[in-house]
Amino acid sequence: MPRTPRVAMAPRPKKEPVESEEPAVSSDAVAGDMRVAFAVEIVGTFALIFISVGALAVTRANDAVGAALAYGLTTAVLIGALGHLSAALFNPAVALAFAVTGRMTFRDAGIATVGQAIGAVLGAAGVVIAFPSDMIQKVANGTPAVGPGAGAFGACAAEAVATFLITIVLYGAWFDHRNRSALGPLYAGLAVVAGTLATAGISGGIMNPARWFGPALYNATYSEFWVWIVGPCLGAILAGVAYQFGFLRAPRG
Repeated sequence: MPRTPRVAMAPRPKKEPVESEEPAVSSDAVAGDMRVAFAVEIVGTFALIFISVGALAVTRANDAVGAALAYGLTTAVLIGALGHLSAALFNPAVALAFAVTGRMTFRDAGIATVGQAIGAVLGAAGVVIAFPSDMIQKVANGTPAVGPGAGAFGACAAEAVATFLITIVLYGAWFDHRNRSALGPLYAGLAVVAGTLATAGISGGIMNPARWFGPALYNATYSEFWVWIVGPCLGAILAGVAYQFGFLRAPRG
């Protein structure tokens, strides 16, 4: 039988790539169950305060590198372990930056901050309970102080710059889905280590209002408290705005 001639099929039109409507800086974790996120912020901030202040107490503030590594590595481990459950901020300054740049509502940022404050108080309480009194008294329960000759404004500026660095790294290496990798938490932790080492002698290398709040509450020391609130918040907001409205919108080459 004669073969039926094949009918040439018209070439299928190529589908134009559809740009994802997903925001470049993801806030998926924030949009989840806020009760879970609230609990995560409490647990994470508790661990961050307990370990960072505990490291100071054990070394009696004589090992800046060890204390910085404890602070930074704890940050990295917590973000890596809990980042799929919430934004894993553990820092009111970063929560505020998220709200200002539209990655989180101000209501949710407030809830996260309350969780961080609770975690900070519990972490400081854990240090008081677990460590000998002579150890924690030597480091004033982990309460920071302005370094000799630095001045409050200089310390505030140091906190702002160091927190700017940390927040830029968080936005670029962890919150930006285009560049998110398993190494993101490590980058953030290394930024904390670097910031702590650079500013320890000026402001204590805090970069987190919660890190100041818990120990200060137990030590009943609130002198120049604004240094560790204004500095980190200013640095985080500037970094968030720069990344969200500057770097993300810059034309690609």
